[in-house]
Amino acid sequence: MKNQFRIIILGENETRLLSRILILLNRRNFKTNHINVSNNIVNGTIGNCQYVLDLECNEDQLIKVKKLIEKLIGIIHVYYSKIEGKNYKNNSWKKINLPLATS
Repeated sequence: MKNQFRIIILGENETRLLSRILILLNRRNFKTNHINVSNNIVNGTIGNCQYVLDLECNEDQLIKVKKLIEKLIGIIHVYYSKIEGKNYKNNSWKKINLPLATS
């Protein structure tokens, strides 16, 4: 049974990192519902990037892909959580309890 998950990926500011992540997801036929990319600006320079992806897949498939994404060069950490309810857009990212990542 396919569930909806939100993945938050913290990575270095590298232009090809998002394309490598999307290639991994596309090869495993994951349905991507939403993609959001944001940069962290520190002292006028761009620091780390944060990628937020909403996917539809099985949880065991997601765990396997999470391990592959963590092995990519430039990835700092990968978080994921299950999105509850039929209307997942009403679920806010603030409901996800994530530990703080330090750089």
